[in-house]
Amino acid sequence: MTLARDEKVGLAIAAVVGAAALATFAYRQTWSTGPAAPEPPPPLEVKDDQAARDEFARVLEEAFAADRNVAEVTADGTTLRVKWEMCSKQMLQRLLHDDQNLQVKAVREVSGLSVKRLKSHGFKKIECDDGRKGLAPATTKL
Repeated sequence: MTLARDEKVGLAIAAVVGAAALATFAYRQTWSTGPAAPEPPPPLEVKDDQAARDEFARVLEEAFAADRNVAEVTADGTTLRVKWEMCSKQMLQRLLHDDQNLQVKAVREVSGLSVKRLKSHGFKKIECDDGRKGLAPATTKL
């Protein structure tokens, strides 16, 4: 059985596309995958007491100071209060969740700040105030 001319052209095009796909796959297999992922940190132990919350507030305040940001951080019961001139709702979200934002990256790395860690210390709410009078502080429940 012989093939028509258009069938032969179609098979040739399919062969070229298949060869290109195989070549691309083989080429991508030669790429290095990068360094191995680091081991996950050990699980945080729950420290649901005021002394642990006060200590975390002190560490966070020192992290702000190390990043040359003036901030006052206190643990008022289960509320973490941050008084920082750059505070806003958006900045509070960055502070809690964004590992890549340059404005808060160093503070998060030095202090280990995360929602999971705050919850492990027994915090239920974080309040961030920029110090301007007449404006309510940005508040987030954890």
